[in-house]
Amino acid sequence: MDASSPRSDAQRELDELRRRAYGPHPDIESDPAALVRLAELEAAHTASLRAATGTEITAPAAAPDSGPGAHSTWTTFIEEWPEPATSTAPVAEPGTGLMSSAWRRRTATQVRRYSFMATLMSTALAVFVAAMITVAWIVRPRPDATLPQIADKADSAVLTMLAFLSTLEFPWGEAAGQSSFRGYQQYRGVEPWFFVDGRGYRCFMLIDRSGPFVDGANCVPPGVDLIADVGGQTHSGDDAMMGLPKGSVVRFHYRGDSVDVFLYPASSEAE
Repeated sequence: MDASSPRSDAQRELDELRRRAYGPHPDIESDPAALVRLAELEAAHTASLRAATGTEITAPAAAPDSGPGAHSTWTTFIEEWPEPATSTAPVAEPGTGLMSSAWRRRTATQVRRYSFMATLMSTALAVFVAAMITVAWIVRPRPDATLPQIADKADSAVLTMLAFLSTLEFPWGEAAGQSSFRGYQQYRGVEPWFFVDGRGYRCFMLIDRSGPFVDGANCVPPGVDLIADVGGQTHSGDDAMMGLPKGSVVRFHYRGDSVDVFLYPASSEAE
């Protein structure tokens, strides 16, 4: 049997593994068995050269498809590679890659989990806010009537009532001008009027033209709800007004382009 044949097969196998390890397109890191086999062949090749020459060998012969850069890599590989009997380094290389891949997968999973939780919390918050708005709208007192604006200039009756209130030393200044007046539709004979006084305060007065008389006068600074109340009886206390029992209260709430009316009738026991 030709003794050189096994060595030639081993040499071809070693060359092929070297190309896979150090060639232009290395792929041996994904093949742990090939890494182990490369280490065995390199060790056997180095040992055979040492036995034949009796000298320290630091570099194998150049592979057919390799250049100067690959030769330098092989030299470093052989010098630093431990003996096969005690080494586990060739197997550790792909293990490191597996650990890195596992870490990346774990990190990506955590990022996806946190993103999902953030989306879930954002959705829950939006649902909660929508629910609170809905509840607030449901439980908010509903007006008994909403009066639209019907006038943007005060007539003589309105100016007369305003002058009368001024003689009673109401805590407001004169009206800022005709452009600030707003008149609204009547409710049970009462007509709400809005204006802005010289201080910039918003004012309300409730006029009954049948008397005539004025009630519910009120002024507030900007940003404060403007509300005026009128009782369900005349100033003289004779008969119930607006068809309501005595002791009833009608509240007028200024909303800008309209006025909300809330009716609070007195109980029969209060009559």
